Amino acid sequence: MMLAPVRVLQTLRPDIPAGVFTATAVSTVVFSATPFLIPAIAGDRALSVGLVGIVSTAQLGGFVLASSLGPRLLRPRRRVMVIAIVLGIVANLLSAVAPAFAFLVGTRFVSGVSLGLIAWIAWAEVFGDNERVGDVAVIGPLVGTIASPIVAIIVDGAGPDWMFVALAALYLVPAFFVRSMHLEASTRPRGERHRPTRAAFAILVALGTLTLGGSATFVFAGAIGTQIIGLPAFTVSLVFAANALAGLPSARFRGDRRLAGAWLALTGTSAVTIGAVHEPAAFWIAMIVWGFAFWMGVPGAFSLLAERSRYPDERAGDAQAVMATGRVIGPLIGGVLYEISPTALGIGAGGVIIAAALLLVYVEWRIRPEVLPALSAPRGRRPA
Repeated sequence: MMLAPVRVLQTLRPDIPAGVFTATAVSTVVFSATPFLIPAIAGDRALSVGLVGIVSTAQLGGFVLASSLGPRLLRPRRRVMVIAIVLGIVANLLSAVAPAFAFLVGTRFVSGVSLGLIAWIAWAEVFGDNERVGDVAVIGPLVGTIASPIVAIIVDGAGPDWMFVALAALYLVPAFFVRSMHLEASTRPRGERHRPTRAAFAILVALGTLTLGGSATFVFAGAIGTQIIGLPAFTVSLVFAANALAGLPSARFRGDRRLAGAWLALTGTSAVTIGAVHEPAAFWIAMIVWGFAFWMGVPGAFSLLAERSRYPDERAGDAQAVMATGRVIGPLIGGVLYEISPTALGIGAGGVIIAAALLLVYVEWRIRPEVLPALSAPRGRRPA
């Protein structure tokens, strides 16, 4: 059952190496499992949901480290993908047998390093190519649609430890494709890094802020659905599947993705609804709108960043790093707000998302590619 997302992905024939899209599919399953694992771990270890949210923060901390240092210290090559896969297997097996919560936090950090390396390689391979960006972007909603109910069944029926074992086994799938994988990004010349332009810097700030607010809400959406709204765990998994399914047409969209900020503002509105309106119908609608708007907006924001940058390849790594930073901080803030009240979480996180989305709208409307402002830079360096 866990291999179904990979088989479906192969039928789409994406224009990216098989090792890249299967590894990205696996990393999507790992992230999809987090909202279901948090309440399950809390129940197993008699801890509060807000405290257990630290496992998400640790995982995303590893993601930040890998996606930030990867472009600076490594090249996107096959052996780096092998390292990422091995780390993913080891981290999840150790998570399954973690004797103490602190040890579990450490293993999720290692898992995050694996996920960060995979994400960096995938986006470096396609960044600046709208056609291939869609091939990577579609993996998230497609795999999430299929994986969420399966994850919920395993976590609810067998517990979080067996879910970690299943995740470790899933990493074996991309391992079969690594040997034949050819990465174009590894052949690109590597030169001096450059500072971002003001427009690119503003977009990076917006992306980091968006993911901060989004992760603060999304990580605890499963707990809100089960503990606050009172839905069964399997029903909540179907809501997450609907969220992912709604993102399929927008992720696969091949046209110009204008007004990315306007689409992302809808995710902020959805976050407010999820946190503040505790009705099943509102929960369903908000999650579905979020799924469509997110995958319409984020690839559009990436395209906007590429258009407003003089060195788009460098900004690809920066984008992953700042978004990962936002995802690290988000669950920490979200855990505090959730302990106050889910309503405080929804309003606070949703407001942050909307503010960042409006910044993207401003950059798109007011700063055109042909009139990029010059930055003062040290001698011998140019803004990117």
